[in-house]
Amino acid sequence: MEFETILKVIVMMVAVVGIPVGAYAAIAATRSIWGHRGEPGSDQLRAAGGADLIALQERVRDLEVLQTRMAELEERLDFAERMLVQQREAGRLPDGTEVR
Repeated sequence: MEFETILKVIVMMVAVVGIPVGAYAAIAATRSIWGHRGEPGSDQLRAAGGADLIALQERVRDLEVLQTRMAELEERLDFAERMLVQQREAGRLPDGTEVR
């Protein structure tokens, strides 16, 4: 093989292996320097030793319970509205006048 051919093979191998390795090294360095900054509130949660995380989880559970209760109340309200409409319509004559 000629020198130029060997040089082309070496350059090709460096490009094939070097670019992904360099990209991985850049990502790893960025993560080690900046940490997981993308997560909202992660610094505060880590600094508080997880106490804030526990309080936040309790609040989420409370909200889920309240959402369930709100859905049940909405269903009851819908039912009561349907009953009122049926009662009003039952008291009307076919021409639309009300029976007293």
